[in-house]
Amino acid sequence: MKIKLNFIYIIIITFLISLLIFGYLLNQKSSASKKNEISSMMQQLKTRNTQIAEIQKNLFKNDKNINDLINQKKINFKKVVNDKELAGFDNYFFSKYTTNDILFIGNRRAIGTGYIDFYNKDKKLLLATYDGIFAYSEIDNLINFQKINSNINSLIKYEKFYLHEQYGIKDIFIDKDTLYVAYIGNKKDNCYDLKIITSKLSETYLDFQLFYQTSNCVDKNNNHGFWAHQGAGGRITKIDNFHLLFTTGDFRNRPLAQNKESNYGKILKINIQNNEAEVISMGHRNPQGLYYSKNFNFVLSTEHGPKGGDEININHKPFLNIKNFGWPISSYGEHYYKHYSKEILSEAPLNNSHRKYGFEEPIKYFDPSIGISEVIPFNKNDSEFLIGAMGNEIKEQDLGIHYIQLNKKRVKIINHKFIPLNERVRDMIISKDKKIIIMFLETTSSLAVLRKK
Repeated sequence: MKIKLNFIYIIIITFLISLLIFGYLLNQKSSASKKNEISSMMQQLKTRNTQIAEIQKNLFKNDKNINDLINQKKINFKKVVNDKELAGFDNYFFSKYTTNDILFIGNRRAIGTGYIDFYNKDKKLLLATYDGIFAYSEIDNLINFQKINSNINSLIKYEKFYLHEQYGIKDIFIDKDTLYVAYIGNKKDNCYDLKIITSKLSETYLDFQLFYQTSNCVDKNNNHGFWAHQGAGGRITKIDNFHLLFTTGDFRNRPLAQNKESNYGKILKINIQNNEAEVISMGHRNPQGLYYSKNFNFVLSTEHGPKGGDEININHKPFLNIKNFGWPISSYGEHYYKHYSKEILSEAPLNNSHRKYGFEEPIKYFDPSIGISEVIPFNKNDSEFLIGAMGNEIKEQDLGIHYIQLNKKRVKIINHKFIPLNERVRDMIISKDKKIIIMFLETTSSLAVLRKK
């Protein structure tokens, strides 16, 4: 009976996944005659996602996980592109690996969402799915990822983490033998925060413990409304042997970004030894990319704007004083909706200048937005960078990678180009020798690899 039940679940899941893939392919068509068909299919996909979530909830009641019914021990990838030349990356070969073994997503336009990082001197890759499944592989064998058992289910017990596209893991970061995982936490009913858990890096069992949590939570019931996506942030990087950097969004409670007593809408410096945090910059909406240059002492960050106004920001000598990047008083985007109250508009006027109001100007903004994501250094002297773009429109320079080059003083962009991939680039990493770049492409639940020729 148990075997029969598992078989039925697998049939149902396979059917639902096939519908998701069909929906993605349909959504690529952009002709006017297809609009109603696409709208109908997107509604069906929403229903199918809900059905998958209900199956997962029922499995949880019996201490089971829907992911294990697909493949209990592994996450399997299939190589679909082999050493192709890619325009814009003349010195690299491009390969792509796709999987059907990742179910849960960080966006409705995705098939699967994951985060990645190197370890073991860049010879191995750790993968974390949006809903807390961990697996590892050799860099030279990305077909088979071995799953790693963990205690994450005993630490994170609220259902939305495992079932809802807005919650879940927001980043992973490996420092030597330590793994850090950032996610949206549920501090109490209808009140959410950002947490980092940590474990000694292991290929057999990850024993997570709470490392850091924001000092308060954001209540869903507030005057500005609530949107978990906007609270995402969650990027982690290292400053030195004693400190990390950590980004937080404002969960759409916009005034928090200008509140000096709040941890939200900030970039934080966290002491690894005592877990205490201090603000290094504020006025951020939802910082999705983060890099610290040790050699030149600056922080390069990216963040989502509202309707338009995605930003690339640079913060030189970031630890001298707290810099303010303006949100929600200044933005080159505009509100999604026009019916906000006078009170909300007075707190979030989105003025079309930063400097005029005493804030730091972005070194670049995008209007329309590109769905900006992670940033990585592309050369060894921190003057060239790659920036991921999610979004949904190639013509708006979404779905690919942006290359930028800074001037000698690293205060402005002197060269910029866009390399389309037709994929939402959720995460990116680069090896220390700059010879290998790996991206997680969530549109098709794939890993893309660029290897220097």
